[in-house]
Amino acid sequence: MKEVKREFFLLDPLQALRKILGKLLFYKGAGGRIVEAEAYLGEDDPGSFAYRGRRGAKRDALYRPPGSLFLYKVHGHVLLNIIFLEEDRPGAILIRALEPIMGIDEMKRRRKKRDLRELCSGPGKLTQALGMDLSLDGTVVNLGPVKLLEGGLRQGEEIGFSGRIGIREGKQLPYRAFIKNSDFLSRRGDLNP
Repeated sequence: MKEVKREFFLLDPLQALRKILGKLLFYKGAGGRIVEAEAYLGEDDPGSFAYRGRRGAKRDALYRPPGSLFLYKVHGHVLLNIIFLEEDRPGAILIRALEPIMGIDEMKRRRKKRDLRELCSGPGKLTQALGMDLSLDGTVVNLGPVKLLEGGLRQGEEIGFSGRIGIREGKQLPYRAFIKNSDFLSRRGDLNP
């Protein structure tokens, strides 16, 4: 399988959102197929850390070079974002859910779960299942230990869109994309999950 080309990370997050579904994400022998993600657009997006005038390390992370990883903690869970657009233009995609395909026994051990659907069905669950921690923050996809490989939708699969989950501002914007009928989503439903 081929690694995603560097040009992919130059896309606007909304363009990349549709295209990232079905791609394969791996870390140290474990990983899966991306089935759910959210886009964050930058200074004009009220859901973004870079929204007008916000300051701090999380905002600064969004200005890293394209393809950089941005990991941070929320309620004790590590979340994984990939930076998009040119450097100095903030944009990111939060990886929300994976369909596990490799290293499943290790993921089950890390998550203390047996049900395959429970391993990576949420942004904190998938980083725990893959063994990701904050030490990966700032590394670059495919130049470091995290790999993103080409992949796409399977025959008959369709993409759904909804508002983003777990944020206060901008949650109504349809910037969450997911593969409809996937058993591995963090939440089910279409426009109003």
